[in-house]
Parts: sequence; C-alpha cells; structure tokens
Amino acid sequence: MFLLSLDEVERVKRAHRISSVTRLAEVTALTRKTWYTALRDRRPTPQILDALARLGARPDRILISDEPAMTLSA
Repeated sequence: MFLLSLDEVERVKRAHRISSVTRLAEVTALTRKTWYTALRDRRPTPQILDALARLGARPDRILISDEPAMTLSA
C-alpha cells in the first residue's frame, strides 16, 4: 500500500507559505475535512494528489510504501 509522504506535504506547504490546514483548504479549494482526513489517514485520493501536484509536489516523493523494503538474496 502507498501512503502520502507527510515530509513532501510539509515541503509544499512551506514553499507556498501555508501554515495551516485552513489555508491549505483555501488555496486548493478542497475542504478542511478533506485535508484533515488525508493527513490523518495518509491515504492518497485523486483529489489530494491533484491538489498537491498543482502546488508543485514532486511525483517521485509524494507517495511512500507502507510495506518494509524487501531484500533480494543471491
């Protein structure tokens, strides 16, 4: 399963001088409840991913794997 990277969300917020979920909701036209839920559960919904993309989130950093890394044995 993939989760939102809270580090990348915070980076985007800092880049746009967004200090609260209320301001994040205003800037993205999503509700505060949508943002609170996304940040609490870290589930990447299309709405949240689109909003973060518009704010400049890096595609290779916005999602992280919830599963431990597997190692290959030789």
